[in-house]
Amino acid sequence: MNSKNSLIIGRGIFLIIVVVSLGLIIMNEKGGALFQQKASQKIEEYIEENFKDLPLEKGETVFKDNSFITTIKSKKNSHHTFQIQYKNRKITDTFQEDYKEGKTLFQHINKSLEKEIKKRTKIDVKIKEINTLDKYSEKVQERIIKEENLLELKYYYLQKELTIKEWNPDEITNSIEEMIQVMNEKNITPKYYDFTITNADDITTSIIIHNIPSTFNELEDKKQIIEDILNNKETDVIKENKITFEYQN
Repeated sequence: MNSKNSLIIGRGIFLIIVVVSLGLIIMNEKGGALFQQKASQKIEEYIEENFKDLPLEKGETVFKDNSFITTIKSKKNSHHTFQIQYKNRKITDTFQEDYKEGKTLFQHINKSLEKEIKKRTKIDVKIKEINTLDKYSEKVQERIIKEENLLELKYYYLQKELTIKEWNPDEITNSIEEMIQVMNEKNITPKYYDFTITNADDITTSIIIHNIPSTFNELEDKKQIIEDILNNKETDVIKENKITFEYQN
């Protein structure tokens, strides 16, 4: 009798656990839906209050890392985005960094242009914007957002690593000239270049040269500039051309 009662009690407890578990799952699902609806509404109100004059499209609100997150896109370029987060009844956004300063847009553009440069020249480079998006003129901003012939627009600079077999001014100057000449022939005209120059015979010898102008090939003193850099001298001709350098290692 005791054994039978224990079995019945055990089954009853198991049934209660199952019912409670199912109830919690249903409540969580319904509660999550209700919370998501509320979060989405709060985010809508936040957009209306802060960004109503901007050409934006609101994406779906998703739950991630204990937060409700909505991605907002520009109607002019779907890669120009920022996020609004609703968590613990507080709303925050990434508008300043991601949208106004153009972080997400430049991440997309830089990858795209690096591929285009590789396609045109067979040269691997890194492309970097000179300023944040909001620091450019409205005309330049519009062109960047529309991605119109950006490689011809001097809003960016290129980074390139060069390994030099003969560590002397002639060899280094020629290598830089060749690189710039290829870019010019393909209508790739950055405002300037940053070159990391490494000695092939001694990889511990490396120099970063900043702000080499895209007109470097036309400079009369270009070889002297490189010679002065190799001698670690910050001469007047280097200063006049606003070139800087730093030795690595």
